[in-house]
Amino acid sequence: MKTQPKPEAAHSHFVNLPPLPAAVRYYDDFSDSYGEVANPNNSDQWTIRFDGGGPTLDFRDFDARVRRIIKCWCAFILADLSPVTAYKYLGILRTVPIDRTIELLTCSPQEVRKRWKELHACNLNYGAFAPVASLLGFFCRFSIGAWGPEWLDLVSQLPYPKVDKYASVRVGDVFISASEEAAIIRQIDELSTRIQVAPSSVSYDLLEATTMLVSSYQFGLRPKQIAMLEMRNIRIWRDSLNDRPAVHLTFTMIKQRSEKRVFPMVRRVKREWSPLFVELFQRARQTGLTGVDHVYQRTPHECGIFIADLTEVILGRRRTAPELRHTAAQRLVDAGASEEELAAFMGHSDLNTGLIYFRSSASQGERVNQALGVSTVYQRVAKIAHDRFISAKELVELKGDQQIAGVPHGIPIAGIGGCTLGQPSCPYNPILSCYGCPKFMPVADAGIHKKVLEDLRDVMKFFYASSRAERGSPAFQLEETISTVKAVLSELGVESNELLP
Repeated sequence: MKTQPKPEAAHSHFVNLPPLPAAVRYYDDFSDSYGEVANPNNSDQWTIRFDGGGPTLDFRDFDARVRRIIKCWCAFILADLSPVTAYKYLGILRTVPIDRTIELLTCSPQEVRKRWKELHACNLNYGAFAPVASLLGFFCRFSIGAWGPEWLDLVSQLPYPKVDKYASVRVGDVFISASEEAAIIRQIDELSTRIQVAPSSVSYDLLEATTMLVSSYQFGLRPKQIAMLEMRNIRIWRDSLNDRPAVHLTFTMIKQRSEKRVFPMVRRVKREWSPLFVELFQRARQTGLTGVDHVYQRTPHECGIFIADLTEVILGRRRTAPELRHTAAQRLVDAGASEEELAAFMGHSDLNTGLIYFRSSASQGERVNQALGVSTVYQRVAKIAHDRFISAKELVELKGDQQIAGVPHGIPIAGIGGCTLGQPSCPYNPILSCYGCPKFMPVADAGIHKKVLEDLRDVMKFFYASSRAERGSPAFQLEETISTVKAVLSELGVESNELLP
């Protein structure tokens, strides 16, 4: 029968444990300030502050055999790494059987691989292995028991369970669909137009949530990066040539393996959406916020909730900031970005971090077919909204300003339907923005919409040939319109195979 380490045997390995300092200082990057745990040796509960909150590191439920070593280890992580890491590691370590932990800490370096394999047999969560390895690394750094700095490489090479951390990326579950992207863009466009006409009609909470959504969707930023945005990091330029100002935002790189590689991340907001940030800046300044204050006065958790709540209102389905971040990364890779460009965009210090997006990216030919709406793989036709179908006779009876007509990319198109709002009152491009609009009344004539589809495909092919498949070119900007035209034809009973060239 296997015997467990006796308490006195365990203590004999910890006699050379470094003493706890009189105070443990740590740095909170969210508030850009230092915190302190006073008299850590006299308390089994340490209150710390990070990310706008004040959780407690509670050591009371740890076995007396290892409580002192856990406290010393946490003090080291607080001072050397971050309070976030200390809090997460301590919580996860509770899931590891205490006897297994003691066996690993008291064994010799020659036995550690065997004990590590036994830990694998405990069916622990993948994340539980990191704090245990960190504990062993702590022993090596301070030469506790049989460990010493010469064993750090051995500890770093201990294998973790084989888990596909990027399974959701490979499957595609974390990416939002084309129709969802179109709905998000339309919502931001409408609010940006509305805030220029009647800014008082937009509540502060909605303005905050929408600008957070812009930062998450356009730039793929984490909630903590958004929450850390300071007033001085919003730059607004106005020129006489454009009615909309240029807005540049400077965000902070986080979760870096080396502080030496942390650089500011400057991002330019789309001109169409810049009025949102101008209004946000003005309102924040009116409340008394100064240059070093956070714009949102929200915790990272609250920012994440705001983004998810707003996407649920827009889409009818809750989408999170991580999903928007994954989508932004994949969108950039599909546009032909290099590994270096992706790393700079995402704020990665290691180029290998973003390789999964290149493996998941569709081939260039498939992306062209997707944009043309003829892909056999791309089966998710955009879900569109429209008021109702009308007949050709009803279209003729509509007022002139309600009859839709336009010349997108030099092609005259008319007779596709009507608009309940009236074309002169619509801020969007005619034809291209009508398909998918809830105010659109498409005419119930499949032939007309087929002709529109053919014309747009010709335009798309022309732009694709001249732009070398750059994702930002007008070719791919027509992708959503083409898929929504197909959706209208599908409602009229036209089969997909009838729409192939």
